[in-house]
Amino acid sequence: MDSTTLVLIAFELVVMVLAISVHDCAQAWAAARLGDPTARMLGRISMNPEKHFDAFGMAVWPLLSIFVFHSTVPFGWGRPVPMTYRNFPRKDGEVLAVLAGPAAQMATAVVALLLLVVLKHTVPGATDMFGIAQLLSFRVPLDGLGGLPGIFPVLLLLYVAIEVNLLICVVNLMPVPFLDGGKILTYFLPYNAAQSFQRYSMYFMLGFFLLGGRIVSAIFMPLLGIFSALLARL
Repeated sequence: MDSTTLVLIAFELVVMVLAISVHDCAQAWAAARLGDPTARMLGRISMNPEKHFDAFGMAVWPLLSIFVFHSTVPFGWGRPVPMTYRNFPRKDGEVLAVLAGPAAQMATAVVALLLLVVLKHTVPGATDMFGIAQLLSFRVPLDGLGGLPGIFPVLLLLYVAIEVNLLICVVNLMPVPFLDGGKILTYFLPYNAAQSFQRYSMYFMLGFFLLGGRIVSAIFMPLLGIFSALLARL
């Protein structure tokens, strides 16, 4: 693995940690706004990664995903954002707070796209640099990167931010226990079905680890393709 790839991986891991902080901070903020101060009192309404740090989710698993499973987009998670259901005045308060996390990831990806569109029309040669950023993000080896202009790291940062935030959004919306999608699904299930869902949660998680990669990829890649197409056309 060459030095350029290692620098890119470090770049992506930093973006991932910030994206996780956005997700957790958004959930904590939404919970507080909806009536539950639990996460706020624990200092979770913060963009400081230390407040959300989980050793396995932010360090071990992302490195495994890159160096063992050869993922081109690192995925991770922070400590669960604590919520106390009885504190929410609204019955749907908790599920709305949970939804705030994936919504924040999608909003971040959209903001990054808009910034790239602005740079595309204000920076000479930005369109060609977008192509280089996309190739680098998929680990395609390239030569002659030393001659790139100083704005290139910003373009790469924004493109990686789109990738990472979209991936975290898609994974978290999977209807699997312990993920945001599982919590949302539990809210809508009848009581007995919700209890069974929780009772067999470990089996669902095992199935997700075995098959989830293909399912996530089937949603993530077309979604990333839409963002890339918008970037090309706008």
